[in-house]
Amino acid sequence: MPQSPDPAAMGRVVGDGTWYFHLADIATDPVHQRRGLGRAVLEDLVARIDAAAPPHPCIALLADPPGQPLHRLLGVVDSAPSQGMRLPH
Repeated sequence: MPQSPDPAAMGRVVGDGTWYFHLADIATDPVHQRRGLGRAVLEDLVARIDAAAPPHPCIALLADPPGQPLHRLLGVVDSAPSQGMRLPH
């Protein structure tokens, strides 16, 4: 079976399927950055949530510094006073 090409961009949604959704692992291969793929992935994931969820779902994400400008351009806002946290394991 032939190998499929490596993905240029990806993302996924993790959630309870009703109200809470977390956008995770949104990434674009550096070779393919600056072509609108990250924007397309984020917009597609949000559109899928909007089509499946009740009005005003809770959509959360954690953004590394390189992705923050794009996320802000697309309307993502800081969650202050909440703060992203992690449990090191």
